[in-house]
Amino acid sequence: MKILTYNIHNSTQTKIDKVLEYDADIYILPEISCPSLVSLPEGYQMEWMGESEKKGLGVIWKPNVQAEVPDWFNSKHQYFLPLLIEGKLIIAAWPTTTNKNKPKPYPRIAMEALQEYACHLRDYPTLISGDMNCYKGQSGENKQYSIQSIFTFLESMGIVSAYHTKSGESIGAETTATYYHQFKRDKPFFIDYTFTNIPLKSYQLGEWDSSLSDHVCQRIEI
Repeated sequence: MKILTYNIHNSTQTKIDKVLEYDADIYILPEISCPSLVSLPEGYQMEWMGESEKKGLGVIWKPNVQAEVPDWFNSKHQYFLPLLIEGKLIIAAWPTTTNKNKPKPYPRIAMEALQEYACHLRDYPTLISGDMNCYKGQSGENKQYSIQSIFTFLESMGIVSAYHTKSGESIGAETTATYYHQFKRDKPFFIDYTFTNIPLKSYQLGEWDSSLSDHVCQRIEI
């Protein structure tokens, strides 16, 4: 199973068509438009959540993939979208400040969703992937809510960062970036993560393509 995670920044059909050329089985796409504004190949399906029809969190999958939103999904968590796929729990993540959760900082938004879903994280082989909007030293972080506390919380359940496990690098000392603020190469941040307890065949960060996004993609193969 191949998964592509990509914050595509200002969703357009041209960008979506380009992303689909990666030929993944599942696409986790922060900042994508709602399904009524997206054209997909025949048989592809999409789940989406968001406040603005032009900018939400979407998951797209191929016809051969069997996916369902669990009945314990709670839409108050903006935006964490869980799917049960072939006996695995896949959570698309894009913690975002919305009208429902102001003025909470991103690490708190993320941690509250993960805490609510903790019992399910323990029940399933789990993969959490997306633009987490969190990095070490960001404004609003504290001992309770930070990227470090997120790592510690997930690691207590055996769920670890694919990038940091593969690279051996520590939080805040990454030698690459996943996001370039304002599309400037001299403003790099590491804010896109995949956390999992599922053995991975491969995990890679893509090259930055500024014509598509201010982020890079994550390519995951289970």
